[in-house]
Amino acid sequence: MEITIGKRIYPMRATMRGWRKFEKNTGVKVTEVDSNDITLIPELIFYFVQEGCTAQGMQFTMEVDEWLGEIEVTDLPVLVEAMAAVMGSSKKKAKRKNKPL
Repeated sequence: MEITIGKRIYPMRATMRGWRKFEKNTGVKVTEVDSNDITLIPELIFYFVQEGCTAQGMQFTMEVDEWLGEIEVTDLPVLVEAMAAVMGSSKKKAKRKNKPL
């Protein structure tokens, strides 16, 4: 999964490490992230982008504040959609959930 912010494309990967980093650094449970505090979505995606870059052997040196500075309010619908897709809210993933390990 990828996301475009500004003119750059970033890989995203929803991992438990990214999930844990978000919760540790924000004090907010991922399950509580919703449209009530829209600023949490870009921050959660920051950790998923870190994980995506790590998985692809890419260097990602931005800090959270720098990342948030790259995001414009008009990017929010794209971020919400990307977060839902990377966390498995798509119908394709739902069909696979009953597959044996």
